[in-house]
Amino acid sequence: MGPTGRLVQKEFRQIFRGPMMLRLILIMPIIQLFVLGYAVSLDLKGVRMSVLDPEPGPLTRRLARVVWETETFRPGPPVGSPGQAEELLVQGRTDLVLRFPRGLEQDLERGRASLGVILDGRNSAQAGQALAQVQAILRQEEQRIRAERRGADPARSGVQVSTLFLYNPELVSKHQMVPAIVVVLITVISAMLTGMTVVREKELGTLEQLLVSPLTPRQLVLGKTIPLAVLAFGELLLAATVAVLWYKLPLEGSIVLLAAAVFLYLLVTLGGGLLASTVSSTQQQAIFTVWFFLVFGILLSGFFFPVANMPQALRWLTWLNPMRFVIEIVRGIFLKGSGLTDLWIQLLMLGVHGGGMFGLALWRFRKRIA
Repeated sequence: MGPTGRLVQKEFRQIFRGPMMLRLILIMPIIQLFVLGYAVSLDLKGVRMSVLDPEPGPLTRRLARVVWETETFRPGPPVGSPGQAEELLVQGRTDLVLRFPRGLEQDLERGRASLGVILDGRNSAQAGQALAQVQAILRQEEQRIRAERRGADPARSGVQVSTLFLYNPELVSKHQMVPAIVVVLITVISAMLTGMTVVREKELGTLEQLLVSPLTPRQLVLGKTIPLAVLAFGELLLAATVAVLWYKLPLEGSIVLLAAAVFLYLLVTLGGGLLASTVSSTQQQAIFTVWFFLVFGILLSGFFFPVANMPQALRWLTWLNPMRFVIEIVRGIFLKGSGLTDLWIQLLMLGVHGGGMFGLALWRFRKRIA
């Protein structure tokens, strides 16, 4: 066994010797995967809808009931006036108020019925989704009512639209979010632990002993990063197993291609952690440095919202964010069964980022210990 192999063996022993490090590596990611998998959800459920109805009748009760019968909405407190509606929204006792106008029956007969929807816009994403769903439900029910009154079959009236959702037929947001959460967990484990292990050598005063040993800077870097790369792949295997067995996430693509993409991404995260260790004097500083850049990486990665929805300047900026490409790859492999011909641009960008980041970290590390 060469010097690098002995250093790798020493790193594994040091990692598994401390119970705190074991909990951080093995237990915390699984807890985060379970918690975030349910907490970070874009599905709307339990939206409280109140009704402002100045002329209650069978028609308005039917329209309100058809909305409440969905999984998305549930009845909110009753509303007697527009002022009370605003008061309930301000107090957070309801999320949406459906306002029926006077003479709705006659307006519907004349073909110009108009309903009002008042929403709490503080959460703009939820408000937009809720409005779109309410409009779709009411529009569909209005078509049924018109067809019934004309004596036609509601199921055959009007233009019928057949819709097919590919890759996520049930539109479950967990299928979109869980692959991205797996990427974030790998990032946190590999980048933070790399920074912490190197800085810990400084704090304990053992880094100087390593520097005066026969180890070259390249061997020292490999000895520090190889164990963490192995652990990161272990985290990937564990997280992918949880995603498939617990969250019922389909794994349509190649596991080999997934491993290759994660390897390229680990060059980025391990290099980033090593780079953070060269500018940090304590483990807390290393953690803060990694976390500072991690926040920007998550926000510009398409984790929550598509990159295409961002302003043009930020879309150009996302090309400097390797997390964007690895999330696209993981989602594509899991959900779409994407292959090399579909993901070669993302893999190329990961290779460029990985080579550049790891090369910069190695150069900086050599300069620092010189």
